[in-house]
Order: sequence, then C-alpha cells, then structure tokens
Amino acid sequence: MFEDDEIIVGINIKENSNKKTSNKTNKKNKSQNVKKNSKVNKKVLHKRKVLKFFMLIVIIIIASIILLSSSLFDLKNIYVEGNEKISDEAIISLSGLNLYENIFKLNKNSVIDKIKENAYIENAEISRKLPSTIEITIKERKVNYMLEYANSYAYINNQGYILEITNEKLDLPILIGYDTDLSTTTPGNRMDIDDLKKMDTVIRIYETAKSNEIGNLITKINISDSKDYILILDTEGKTVHLGECADLNTRILYLKSILEKTKGKNGEIFLNMDLNTDDAYFRPSGN
Repeated sequence: MFEDDEIIVGINIKENSNKKTSNKTNKKNKSQNVKKNSKVNKKVLHKRKVLKFFMLIVIIIIASIILLSSSLFDLKNIYVEGNEKISDEAIISLSGLNLYENIFKLNKNSVIDKIKENAYIENAEISRKLPSTIEITIKERKVNYMLEYANSYAYINNQGYILEITNEKLDLPILIGYDTDLSTTTPGNRMDIDDLKKMDTVIRIYETAKSNEIGNLITKINISDSKDYILILDTEGKTVHLGECADLNTRILYLKSILEKTKGKNGEIFLNMDLNTDDAYFRPSGN
C-alpha cells in the first residue's frame, strides 16, 4: 500500500512540474511575440508619421507657391482707420505699400516701422483681408502742451514726445523753464530726462485744474524749479506759486477760492507752504 502510494505521488509531482514548465515556456513565448509585434508596430507608426510630415511640408510648399504667385492676392485696396491728425494718403505713403503687389509678400513689421516714422503715430496694426485688401489701424499721439522755442512752438504729448515744431499757437498750456535743447531735437524724440520726471506733476496740475473748472485759465506752467511749480494766468493777471504740489487738490481748491475773491486784481498767489500750518495769500502787484 505504501509503495503504491509513493509511486502515485511521484507521478503526480512530475506531471505538475511538466505542466508548470510548459506554462512558463508558453508565457515566455507569448511575451517575446508581444515585444516583437510592439517593435514592428512602433516602426510602422514612425514611418507613417514621417511620411505624413513630409506630405504636410509638400502641401505647405505648394500652397505657398500658389499664394505668392497668384494674381488673386494682388493688393487692390488699402483702408486706414483710427487716424485724425494724419491723412489716409500720408499714412499710405509712409507705409510704402504699392497696389498690385502680393499681400503675402509684405513684411508687417517693416510697414509698421515706416508708418511710425511720423512722430504723431504711436502705433499701427496691419491686417490682411483676403483676397486683396490691407487694413491699417492707427493710434495717434495727441498734443497736450507746447514748448516755446524762439518764435515757434514745439507740440508735445503727455509722455514728452516732440510731435511737431510750428509757428501755430494752440489753446493749450505752454511749458517754460525746461532743460530740453530743442535746437538738437527733432520730432519723434522725447524731452530730457529731468523734464520727463516733471511731466507727471505737470499732468496732475492741469488735470486737477480742469476738474475744478479753472484749467482753461492756465496760460503757462514754469517747471524750472521742482520745489515750486509756477502757473501763469494771463487772463486773470496773476502768477501762482504751487510749491512742490503736495496735496494738490487742496491747493487747487484754495486757488479757485482766491481767484473768485480777487477778480479783476493783478498780483501773485502764494500756495507754496504747508497749508496745515500756514495760510495761502494774495499779494497785489506793486506791493
């Protein structure tokens, strides 16, 4: 009985062992086949990607040739918008654009740089409208102040750009006491760095005065001393010392009140002190 049992057990162990070995071999073969198939698939996919890429390049080249050679895309219309000071004709002339040139051949950045050679042009945008139109959108600089220069006036904007030098006087404040050498400055340039630092205060003075309805009275603003900005009100016959312009809104309110009380009298108004401890005052001419 025991011997037979041992033989039977021995046979079962060998069969199980063979089955396990066979299963391992099958799994290994399957794994190797999967790896081989995966490598083959990757190579096929890579070849397909390369082929698609070259086909795309060919299509782009063919499309580019068609776009650049077809008369359908020759420039026939140029539209300008956003401009007020500079005419459409002047802007088109600056752009260097020519009719019947292919719109895809133009260099946008080059066209924009040419247009911005005019000091009044702050920025320009170029848009292609298929099949044959170019749109130019302009952002202009505005004249906000003037500088007296010999017998002429230099127009400037809030950023201190020199826009134009002309004999025509505008109804705008004139800045005096500046450091900028206009004899060596051309339109498109900016004021000297020291003058530019003072422009923020000048803008605050004028805007605060306008909000209090006395901006139109300011004829000139003397910026020679950053510790005492001086307003000249020709129609009122008065000179106003604002000091460093701390707490500017309060100073302008004092100014408005003194102007109302001294109507018709020439003289100087002093606001260049600490108004928390000292009183503003008016000194008539001749005193």
